[in-house]
Amino acid sequence: MNLDTESSEAPPVPAPRRPDARRVVAGVAGVAALLLAAAFTLGGALVAAIGVAVAAAIARRRGRHLSGASSWIAAVAAVIVALIGVSGFTAASAPAGTLRQIRHTMDSSQANPPPAPAWLDRIAPGATARANARRSAASGNLEGAFGVWALVVGTVFLIGMVAGFVGTVGWLATLPLGYAITGRWIGSRPETT
Repeated sequence: MNLDTESSEAPPVPAPRRPDARRVVAGVAGVAALLLAAAFTLGGALVAAIGVAVAAAIARRRGRHLSGASSWIAAVAAVIVALIGVSGFTAASAPAGTLRQIRHTMDSSQANPPPAPAWLDRIAPGATARANARRSAASGNLEGAFGVWALVVGTVFLIGMVAGFVGTVGWLATLPLGYAITGRWIGSRPETT
């Protein structure tokens, strides 16, 4: 053994790193916020958190970092996909004849409208007769097509609004968890050493 080039001393062992208190607090707060948000949104916040995690994994695989905007979009998109799936499953599992029953109810309510209040004729004589005459002029085919269109547009609008709200709540609850796991906030640039 050559004493000039080799040493019998072991290399220094680095001291074990203590967890950063800020990350621990952020993790506890993030878990609490996510559980509270999940209870409030019927599990939708968990779907948003999963969407952010998937987007972060895809960005990491591509050698990029996840921006704040793209993480929010991932959270909302995950909730949209989940809501479309739940809506489709609900519509597909409806009992046979449900649409026929809805159509029958709509037709009977249009054929027998509730009477106008008595005060309307006192204020504007003949208003009830004019309203009844206007009601009978509509086309059945146009009403059916408009009803389908209104149902589709209304469903898309409702899913978008609910997904925007639930995705944002889930995304906000996910931010402290992202900091606790990675040591940096979602959307911040990674430190270069």
